[in-house]
Amino acid sequence: MKWRQISSDEAASTPEARLGGALLWLVGIAAVLLVLALGGALFALRPLRQIGGWYIIAVTFLALWSALFIAMTLLRLRATPVVASAGIVAWIAYRLGVALLTEAGWPLTVDLLGELLVAAGFCGYMAEGMRPNAYYRHRLPVR
Repeated sequence: MKWRQISSDEAASTPEARLGGALLWLVGIAAVLLVLALGGALFALRPLRQIGGWYIIAVTFLALWSALFIAMTLLRLRATPVVASAGIVAWIAYRLGVALLTEAGWPLTVDLLGELLVAAGFCGYMAEGMRPNAYYRHRLPVR
C-alpha cells in the first residue's frame, strides 16, 4: 500500500488521525489488563505464585507491555506499531517455549497458536490499518 504524509492541519481535521475506533479499544483493553495485573500482584499474589515462576514472568511482561503501549500511544510515538507488535509476538513465543519446556501438552499449544492468530491480526492492523498509520505516522493511503 502506498502512503502519503498529511499536514498538521489535515491531521487535526481527519478523524482517523485521532485516538478512536479499534485503536482506542486496544488502549482501553491494555489499561484494563494493566490494572488487573497490578491489582492481582498487590492483592492476590498467591494464585500467581501457585502457577509458577514461568507464568509470573509472562504476566509481568504483559503488564509492562501494556504500560509501554499506553505511554507510547499517548505520546504518539512513531515506533509504537512496531514495538507493540514485537512485544506481543515475543510474549507469545515465550509462552509457547514455556509450554513446550514444561510439557504442558497440546491444549496449551493449541491455545497459544490461537493467540498467535490473534497477534497476526493485531500486527497487521498496526502495520496496515488506516487509523494507526494516521495517528502515529501522520500518513494516509494514496487513493
